[in-house]
Amino acid sequence: MHNLLVLADDSKPFTEIIDHFRKDFFSVFVKPLHFLKSNLDDLSGFDFILLSLSEQESDNFSMIQTIKENSICPLYIFSSNLDDEDKSRYLEYGAEGHVTIPFSSRIMTSRIKSVLRFINKLKHVKQNVIKIGKLIISMDNREIVYDGNQIQLTKVEFRILKILAEHKNTVVSKDKIIHYVWDEDSSATDNALGIHITRLRKKIQCNQSQIIETVWGLGYRLNHKLCEEDTLQGN
Repeated sequence: MHNLLVLADDSKPFTEIIDHFRKDFFSVFVKPLHFLKSNLDDLSGFDFILLSLSEQESDNFSMIQTIKENSICPLYIFSSNLDDEDKSRYLEYGAEGHVTIPFSSRIMTSRIKSVLRFINKLKHVKQNVIKIGKLIISMDNREIVYDGNQIQLTKVEFRILKILAEHKNTVVSKDKIIHYVWDEDSSATDNALGIHITRLRKKIQCNQSQIIETVWGLGYRLNHKLCEEDTLQGN
């Protein structure tokens, strides 16, 4: 589950939020502001940070900077007496949101959860992209990009490339490819697969070499190493 960090010398305003998240099986850590002085390595383990600002403006800027330098998670800051200009400056300095104390714990909890859901969605989209050297395969929209150039593939060609890319440096049998690409279509044959492989090889090459290898008697293999070497040579 998610890890939340509450940084506050007075944690009373956060009591209801803390209780709610813990009931939903979130891990909530409540620490005083001086926690930042000696626990910087721990900040990377949190998914969301709530920071109650101190009365010293210079300390607040320093804390925000420290958090953003040692963590990539969202940061919400909390205060009870800031004007709009001060709020704007803190947001421009790196905080993702400002909340005025007192606040609705119910609304605040829902807002944090919605941000975490959005982040999880982005992570899921990222996982649906396979990157092999200069070759990028986007599973969701069937987009193929090689070295910054988009490559147009047919539905069959894309499915062949997809199954080979998902089996890194592993031979995939012809029967397995045919079953995956054409489902139960009995008209699909080794010869039809060979024709599509030939067309696919012409469209996608790494370092002017064919990346789809034929392993005689077994099937086909996508040469990940060749694509990765191509990237290194390009650098």
